[in-house]
Amino acid sequence: MFSIDYPKVCRIEFHPKSMKQKGDVVFHFPDREKIFVSWGKLDVALKKFATVEEQAENSLKSVSKSAQPKTMERIDQDSMKINSHTAVYNHIRVEERPRGFFPSKQKILRDVLSIHLHCEPTSRYFVIYSTPTRNAPEDFGDLFLDMANTFECHPIAR
Repeated sequence: MFSIDYPKVCRIEFHPKSMKQKGDVVFHFPDREKIFVSWGKLDVALKKFATVEEQAENSLKSVSKSAQPKTMERIDQDSMKINSHTAVYNHIRVEERPRGFFPSKQKILRDVLSIHLHCEPTSRYFVIYSTPTRNAPEDFGDLFLDMANTFECHPIAR
C-alpha cells in the first residue's frame, strides 16, 4: 500500500483497527519520540475540503480547539513534492494550558509537525505527523522531513 524509510531503531505499531481504506501506523523511537502515518479515503476528505491546503489548515484549527492552547504560533509552512504529489508541510508551536488540580505556572510548549497529501492513484489522503517531546533530539525535525521525503503511496513509472 505505501512505504517509508525509517531508522532501524524504530519499533513499528499498526493501530489494531487499521484497514486498507483507513488507519494509522506509528514509528516509536527509543527516546520516546513518535512519527505517525495516517490515511483515509480521499473522496471523504474531498467532500469536506476542496484542496489538500484546506485539509491541512483545518487540522491546525483542530489542534487549536482540542489542545485549547494559550497561544499558537506557525513556525514554518511550505509546499513540497512527495511521491509526485504537492504536499503541505506545517510546523506549529503551541503553549498549552497546564492541567491538573494544581496547575503549575510553567509554560508547556509543544511543537506539532505535519505533512498532508492527496493521492489520486490510490484514492487516499495521507497525513504524516509528530508531536516531539521537549527532550527530542535537536535534529528531530530534519529526521521527520527525511522520512517524509521517502514516503511512497504508489509506484512511479521511471
